[in-house]
Amino acid sequence: MQRSPVEDASCLSKYFFWWTNPIMRKGFREKLRLSDVYQAPSQDAADILAERLEKEWDREVASGRKKPSLLRALARCFIRPFLLFGFLLYIGEATKTVQPQLLGRIIASFDPVHEPERANGYFLAFGLGLLFTARFLLLQPAMFGLHRLGMQIRIALFSIIYKKTLKLSSRVLDKISTGQLVSLMSANLGKFDQILGMAHFVWISPLQCILCTGLIWELIDVNSFCALAAISLLGVLQAFLSHKMGPYKAQKVLLTNKRLALTSEIMENLHSVKAYGWEEIMETLIKNIRQDEVRLTRKIGSLRYFYSSAYFFSAIFVIVAAVVPHALSRGINLRRIFTTLSYCMVLRMTVTRQLPGSIQMWYDTIRLIWKIEEFLSKEEYKLMEYDLSITELELKDVTASWDEGPGELLERIKQENKANGHHNGDVGLFFTNLYVTPVLKDISLILKKGEMLAVTGSMGSGKSSLLMTILGELVPSSGKIRHSGRISYSSQTTWIMPGTIRDNILFGLTYDEYRYKSVVKACQLEEVLTN
Repeated sequence: MQRSPVEDASCLSKYFFWWTNPIMRKGFREKLRLSDVYQAPSQDAADILAERLEKEWDREVASGRKKPSLLRALARCFIRPFLLFGFLLYIGEATKTVQPQLLGRIIASFDPVHEPERANGYFLAFGLGLLFTARFLLLQPAMFGLHRLGMQIRIALFSIIYKKTLKLSSRVLDKISTGQLVSLMSANLGKFDQILGMAHFVWISPLQCILCTGLIWELIDVNSFCALAAISLLGVLQAFLSHKMGPYKAQKVLLTNKRLALTSEIMENLHSVKAYGWEEIMETLIKNIRQDEVRLTRKIGSLRYFYSSAYFFSAIFVIVAAVVPHALSRGINLRRIFTTLSYCMVLRMTVTRQLPGSIQMWYDTIRLIWKIEEFLSKEEYKLMEYDLSITELELKDVTASWDEGPGELLERIKQENKANGHHNGDVGLFFTNLYVTPVLKDISLILKKGEMLAVTGSMGSGKSSLLMTILGELVPSSGKIRHSGRISYSSQTTWIMPGTIRDNILFGLTYDEYRYKSVVKACQLEEVLTN
């Protein structure tokens, strides 16, 4: 793939996308091939974005705060372009308040009362054209920049979650299903590309409302209260419908996560499902969950229909509320009425679409960030201290448990007591009655280089736990483990990466013919590959 020309493009070329002209012309003349496609720019590369965010997150963890904040880490990485695009977006949105004034004067020029305005018609039309041009030059880079920034945040979060997954301890991984990870990384993070475009309206919309309200007051005086009352009533109605949709959306998310987790578990254990003849049972379980999802989707769709209808049919309601009182009390003035209606339409969009949408976006985003933050704070795999000069393996009085350690259990009890309002309760009295069941207790062994040791026992007696302890996946609560750190582990459950045999042998490394052939010979695959 070719290097992206945007890397060396000028500001004007980036602004107007002139750097895409070569590939556009080539695509017009002939069919594009994969080699014609540009590489992603370095600013959008996953490794660079992940490194930036990981650095800031590590800084948060090392800061000594009681609870590291992912939001602060994201702000330090992306706050500058976010504020810049927000400023451009505000200026572009502010031009909407100038447009009704120019259009009102142009329309007034056709009224005999304002005949002198006709002499300025060409200038007004030229000014309107400049206004649209300025809005395009401001809103296009602002919206594109915010969507691109959302994509960068999504990529950075995706990468840091993936890296965190590789560092998690076995005790944590046992409690996390594949479906939960899939839901977190695909269903939730996928929204960042779109939602960031609405982020700034949480402060732009109130300013827009104040400005439009002042201009409407200047045009129709006291009668502006009728228009504002109609728009406020509409906003309250949509807020009520949005509030009703909230619980249904939350229930649907839980059901979706449950269905994805169940589907992943079935696919991972498909052989067992088929061996025991559980196909129909599993199909029924998924079908029942899906039916509940569809039922909630219908309810959400019905509420969303009324939510959208309230917006689309509100134009007539707002026009009548704004124009009729003024026309009855002051008479009909073409320019004044048209300008008032234009401001009412801008205000209607701001109150019923942009402000509620931005508030909902921030609410969903903050909850998602808290969920990711909780995941990133989970216990990691602890590296053991190794001595490369040691040739034997030694375990001395090792005791380990898959349950929570005493310290972690005590801390959890304190948090639960605090949440339940028992701030001064004696945790120790309750804690002394708890018993953590060790899976390994006082295990000692010495295995020298070249020796073979076979461990036998019934299911659940701790054979696999012993291996996990040696590997460092299960951290012992007491005792010592000494070895060089150079240990090879062959699992009883095979895992084949999707791809060819060669891909599985290389495992992402560069091709080394001697090593490749040695692995093929050791695995007795020569005859298989020959045939």
